[in-house]
Amino acid sequence: MENRDLVKIAETYGSPVYVYDAHAIETQYNRLTASFSGVRNLKIHYAAKALTNISVLKFVSGLGAALDTVSIQEVLIGLKAGFAAEDIIYTPNGVSLKEIETVAKLGVQINIDSLDLLEQFGNRHPQTPVCIRINPHVMAGGNTNISVGHIDSKFGISIHQMPLLLRIVENTGMTINGIHMHTGSDILDIDVFLYASEILFETAKKFKNLTFIDFGSGFKVPYKPNDIETNIEELGDKLTKRFKVFCENYGRELTLAFEPGKFLVSQSGYFLTKVNAIKQT
Repeated sequence: MENRDLVKIAETYGSPVYVYDAHAIETQYNRLTASFSGVRNLKIHYAAKALTNISVLKFVSGLGAALDTVSIQEVLIGLKAGFAAEDIIYTPNGVSLKEIETVAKLGVQINIDSLDLLEQFGNRHPQTPVCIRINPHVMAGGNTNISVGHIDSKFGISIHQMPLLLRIVENTGMTINGIHMHTGSDILDIDVFLYASEILFETAKKFKNLTFIDFGSGFKVPYKPNDIETNIEELGDKLTKRFKVFCENYGRELTLAFEPGKFLVSQSGYFLTKVNAIKQT
């Protein structure tokens, strides 16, 4: 958007006011889908935590995106914005079994990140397929505060707890239909991302009823002109090839899922004052 257009908006509607550039969001969405155009089944879950403005949610839904949520409140606003329940994935941390059960009744895909809740949910609802969030023990992200896949992270079930996880699945008779990870935000080195992906592929081999593999997100976005960012095109090329090989060996065509948040909306927002326009990143 041109600065003169933003100033005109401020003069027309008053200020302060926020404006979101739908074209910028659509451009990023198309860039990501184009980078993985070689994947037969691709699902982009927009991470609602990045921006829950309901108009933005409606627009993203209209692009064909699904939704990533971390709370029942985000689930409900996602449904209100028009996302189908089956297109919403719910990945809470530290919530009660009751909340998870409430969300499951809505028809939303459940993603569980602790052995305790997995066992409780499996014993009570073995007929409900769930995804599991794995902690691959990979340090990735822009800094330690936004790295969530390392050994000390509270997020996800440790890969070293796999025997316990498999025992719970066997004892409850529950179905695991997805495997998920999210190692951190602002990941610049795609080799780190690909390394963590290999751990996820190895974990996926242990489950026979998967329908999707969710690689999270954490792509680095530019915060200022000429800033560095994740090479999405290179990542798309390399991960697509590896994903196809895995699906061939697995014997089933799976869905490849991502959960971009800032990647889609960080360059779309503008804060308008009466005399000028300041871009928010």
